[in-house]
Amino acid sequence: MPTAVTENPMFIKITHAGSGANATVSLTGATVKSFVTAGGKEVIFCSRLAKLDGSKAIRGGIPLCFPQFGQPDKSMPQHGFLRANQWKQGKSYEDEATGAAVCDFVLTLTDNMRDRGGKWAPGGEYKCEAIYCVKVEAEKLTTTLTVTNTGDKTIEGQQALFHTYYEIEDKKAMDKDACNVKGLKGYSVVDKSPGEGEPAEFIQEDELVFVYKEIDRIYSNPLKPDLDLMISTGSNSKVKLEASGKVNGVSAATSVVVWNPYIEKAKSLGDFGDEQYHEMLCVEPGLLNNDPLSSGNTMVFEQVITAL
Repeated sequence: MPTAVTENPMFIKITHAGSGANATVSLTGATVKSFVTAGGKEVIFCSRLAKLDGSKAIRGGIPLCFPQFGQPDKSMPQHGFLRANQWKQGKSYEDEATGAAVCDFVLTLTDNMRDRGGKWAPGGEYKCEAIYCVKVEAEKLTTTLTVTNTGDKTIEGQQALFHTYYEIEDKKAMDKDACNVKGLKGYSVVDKSPGEGEPAEFIQEDELVFVYKEIDRIYSNPLKPDLDLMISTGSNSKVKLEASGKVNGVSAATSVVVWNPYIEKAKSLGDFGDEQYHEMLCVEPGLLNNDPLSSGNTMVFEQVITAL
């Protein structure tokens, strides 16, 4: 059987032949919309109101953020241009070493003019090619983003992030025993939505990070360049998250964003159900240190999601 098949003109389904585990990828943004394990568990959350027609980035799944996270450069949209442009399916194959089902997706700037501004605008100084590799095993999903600087200028201030939405079983995202993140103790925190009386910057002292209000925090630890976390996604459900990156062949520190919109923010999102904050948690590995990418070199960023 083929590793990857076109479900419709907009989506590619990648199936692991040995187990039946599968991932569905939208060609809009090369966004992984779904990952179902061999046991039939859906790992990834996608909003019931998400636009799936290519008209905008998908609310849910694993949107790709590059060359910026947020909107430090106001000349282009929030989170950059990878998640909104149309990608092309590349080669699909079975990995000989692991038996994984693999499919590559490719984006070249000459084919995509949408949502680019500043030095990234058509005819601007910065140029790149992006290859996104999605690998499916029985209980594991690996996503690898490789960006090559194809121009003659060093790309300054570039950032990359996997904006991964996790499905929380039984709508228990507000239950700290059922939904939490472990492995961030000792990390420096920038809280973008502190509550009344809470600091905007602090050191994470508790073992667990959980949702009790709108959570929008960036966790960083330069002494731990690679990320290794345990995410509780339900009373009897866990995910192991590993992430690492290299820029110009040198290891780059991986930060992580933890986000849940909570009550009021959820209501303000037009493509997100008012109550769906109970159903999801974003845990988003990112290369956020603005490491310059020199001409001819690559940024390679990978996350490995293992359902336990």
